[in-house]
Amino acid sequence: MAVINMKIRPMIAQDKPALAEIYRRDRERDFPWVAHPQLSDFERDSANESVFVAEIDGEIVGFVSLYRVMNFIHLLFVSPDYRHQGVGHALLEAMRQEATGMLTLKCVIKNEAALQFYAQEGFSIRREDWLAFPANYTLQDNHYTE
Repeated sequence: MAVINMKIRPMIAQDKPALAEIYRRDRERDFPWVAHPQLSDFERDSANESVFVAEIDGEIVGFVSLYRVMNFIHLLFVSPDYRHQGVGHALLEAMRQEATGMLTLKCVIKNEAALQFYAQEGFSIRREDWLAFPANYTLQDNHYTE
């Protein structure tokens, strides 16, 4: 189910508190391997990346960060109240327009919901890193054509 009145736009400075709260809350809820997530983590973890915001009726409901040099999606988070409504899909579609090559990302192996989402969006596993903490897959977007 896609939300019709959703807008994807570049982040502006005033968005940072809302994005930091989504990031902190989601990591606290869904990422047990992250000890004591803080609001300041967003600023640190998205430094030197292009951040795009999903907005519905003026409310920020998700975001994605892209490390442009490598076409690497570093962060993609959707507020729990807006999951399964097309927000993640819209953010990925926007990144496909921004990218200059094939998109890649990493996903924690134990994050089954995210892995299922990315598979539905056309990403496939290219590498496994069982030595990383937490262990993760590198995923590659199969939608890219030169």
